[in-house]
Amino acid sequence: MSFVVGVVLFAVALLLSVAWHECGHMWAAQRTGMKVRRFFVGFGPTLWSTRRGETEYGVKALPLGGFCDIAGMTPYDEIDEADKARA
Repeated sequence: MSFVVGVVLFAVALLLSVAWHECGHMWAAQRTGMKVRRFFVGFGPTLWSTRRGETEYGVKALPLGGFCDIAGMTPYDEIDEADKARA
């Protein structure tokens, strides 16, 4: 039983660590006026998500990382005309 508790606690700690790291990316992007479209912790299928303002927040199935989708981060990123000034 203690092994299972340890694995669950490790997964939660990893999830919180990744979320804190990605919050830094989101904070920096928002402070410089960039548009953050999505903020997710984990990879794979979405378990939960909600939209607040212009950003969708969520948790995915595998807590092995995370991402912050910022408009215009790659040259291949399609950007709406209205968002070009914030990319």
